[in-house]
Amino acid sequence: MSVFERSEWQSGFPFSPSRLRATGERIPDSSAETNPSGNAPLPPRNPTYPPNSAEVPGDDQDPENAHLAAIAKLIARPLARAGRPAGPQPGLRLLPIAAFVWGSPARPPQPRTRPDHTLIWVTEGRMQLDFPRRHHIMRRGDLRLIPAGTAFATLPAPGAEGHVALISAALAGRSSPAFPVEGLSAHIGGHGPQFLATLNDLAAEARAPQTATIACLMNLLSLRLSQLEPERDRIATTPPPLPDRPLVERFLALAATRLGSCDLIAEMAAQLNTTSAALDRACLAARGQRAVELVHRLRLDRAVRVLRETDTLPARIASELGYTSHAHFTRAFVAATGRTPEVFRAQSRS
Repeated sequence: MSVFERSEWQSGFPFSPSRLRATGERIPDSSAETNPSGNAPLPPRNPTYPPNSAEVPGDDQDPENAHLAAIAKLIARPLARAGRPAGPQPGLRLLPIAAFVWGSPARPPQPRTRPDHTLIWVTEGRMQLDFPRRHHIMRRGDLRLIPAGTAFATLPAPGAEGHVALISAALAGRSSPAFPVEGLSAHIGGHGPQFLATLNDLAAEARAPQTATIACLMNLLSLRLSQLEPERDRIATTPPPLPDRPLVERFLALAATRLGSCDLIAEMAAQLNTTSAALDRACLAARGQRAVELVHRLRLDRAVRVLRETDTLPARIASELGYTSHAHFTRAFVAATGRTPEVFRAQSRS
């Protein structure tokens, strides 16, 4: 005979709460029951969790219904990872720079976005910042404000010291003067003691926050940020090379003897055992003009002397000095002096 055919069980399972109440037996009141599956214990039947009639049908005073309602409410609660909030919390957090590593789990960390503004101040050592297409090294005294929503990764070097402030967008948006939400790169300069005092006050207030005090300190922090010096230029600047004056002088002497030959700059550079690029760099360093510009100046100077001292026709001068035509010579001379060769000769002799 099947257990389901036992006549004495037709009116209910013998250990159900309804049968126990009908027989007058006491229902154990335990703070926790064992889950029949052998897993974690079920939540206690808490009389302070009255069931909601809309969620659990039946008698609100029925302990079975109350127990089901409690389980339903526990399941409906948002879960949180251990040690972390379920979502972004409004406010401000301060932590040491050595403890702030941000980015993907890869090594080195890859950039990820944050929902809050990140203020980083390095007091000792170095901090590496990685952005999607560029990298940045922060050194002692450097301060960086990374706006909310920016993808970045951080990796403090061993021995790095400093402060990191995580500021919610809502808190920053109420600051006066306006918080630099577009980002900031600065150097702490002589504002270190005042800035540190403001951060210390914020850290103390964050333990038991008072809205008015936090707002006042945020206004002060925003004012401190607006007073900081711009970040120092860390681009390594190589001093310009000393001009090779002997090379330039030899080039000018050679060019003066070849004005009518139409030699190219590359040909003259080869005769000087150099390249046209190196010759240009030397001319720029020594005279502030490229090699071809110096040759053009030599031709004009020679033309001025010939026009003043001789009666040579302008067309002949153009040919002797390497100009392609009389018109070419005239255009170049007018551009340099504002007068045609003929007018210049007449005025210089009057």
